[in-house]
Amino acid sequence: MRVTIDLEREIVIIPDNFFKKIAEDNERLQRFKATPISGVDRIKNAFNKAMADTDNRLLTQSNAKTGTRKKAMTPEEAKKVLEEEAAKEKKENK
Repeated sequence: MRVTIDLEREIVIIPDNFFKKIAEDNERLQRFKATPISGVDRIKNAFNKAMADTDNRLLTQSNAKTGTRKKAMTPEEAKKVLEEEAAKEKKENK
């Protein structure tokens, strides 16, 4: 879940479903006998953790996106993977 800090307006922008997701997370926590956490505390904790390790957690928008996206496979790579899987399956069936 993403939260945006607008430094010019000094506001925190949350998704429309933020409190719904927090409530769902808290229900799961309660099922496992853990302590629920408020949405505001969750934002504060995440912010403090990120700021404590800015070498690894302070990212530009483009850097943040590249870390979470999987690289698309080329047709050649896909063909190679399929051939390897077929060979492995053929070997197992013998």
